[in-house]
Amino acid sequence: MYQNYITGQTTLSLNLDFSIPVNHIASVISEFVDSIPNEVILETTSNTGRPAYHPAMMLKILLFAYSRRVFSGRKIERMLEENLP
Repeated sequence: MYQNYITGQTTLSLNLDFSIPVNHIASVISEFVDSIPNEVILETTSNTGRPAYHPAMMLKILLFAYSRRVFSGRKIERMLEENLP
């Protein structure tokens, strides 16, 4: 009825085999952004300063956050740490 419960257990088994379902909004956003030609996305890149994150990745993050009604930069950062998709 219950899973094995050991009071002296010192390890936690993790399931690292995680995949996003095809019909999930994150998959749809990823396919949409990947369909945009690189010439359009990389049109205005700078070669000075710290190496930037890829603009396609940043666009995916913003679109996913906006689809979840998260607009604050700090809340988006927290969502990136806690949300697997």
